[in-house]
Amino acid sequence: MGHETRGEPQDANVEINRLIDFLEEQIHTGMRVPLTNRVAVEEEEFLATVHQLRASVPAELRQARRVIQDRQKIILDAQAEAERIINNAKERAEYFVSSDGVTAEARHRSEEYLRQVKSQNQRSMDEIEDFALKVFGEVEQSMRTGLQDIENAKNHISRARTIDTPHS
Repeated sequence: MGHETRGEPQDANVEINRLIDFLEEQIHTGMRVPLTNRVAVEEEEFLATVHQLRASVPAELRQARRVIQDRQKIILDAQAEAERIINNAKERAEYFVSSDGVTAEARHRSEEYLRQVKSQNQRSMDEIEDFALKVFGEVEQSMRTGLQDIENAKNHISRARTIDTPHS
């Protein structure tokens, strides 16, 4: 008859249902024994179908066991990971609550704050020095210009004297 099972899990389920349907059809189409609830069926065909059904069921059971084992492994892995995360969180919480943890965290934060303040202070000093150099440069230039004006004025007065003074 050719009722062979297939290797795929979905097909195995279809195959089992097909074989059961075939057995049921043999009963419905079999010859009835008069005055009883019995039915005569083709023995060889019926037994071949039962054999195929038995061969299909273990494959389906193996697949179901594999799925259950995979599911259990996933659950165990997830539980182990959750436990690891919880333990890690507890350790971190205990560290931060402990005096050493609080002290270490405070030290770390104060060192970071001090580093930031020093950096800001250095930037401010650089800006102040740049500004001072700029102002000193402007003052120096003004003084040079003033000295040049004084020198020019002195020269002008000297020349004017020389012109105004009679030569003896």
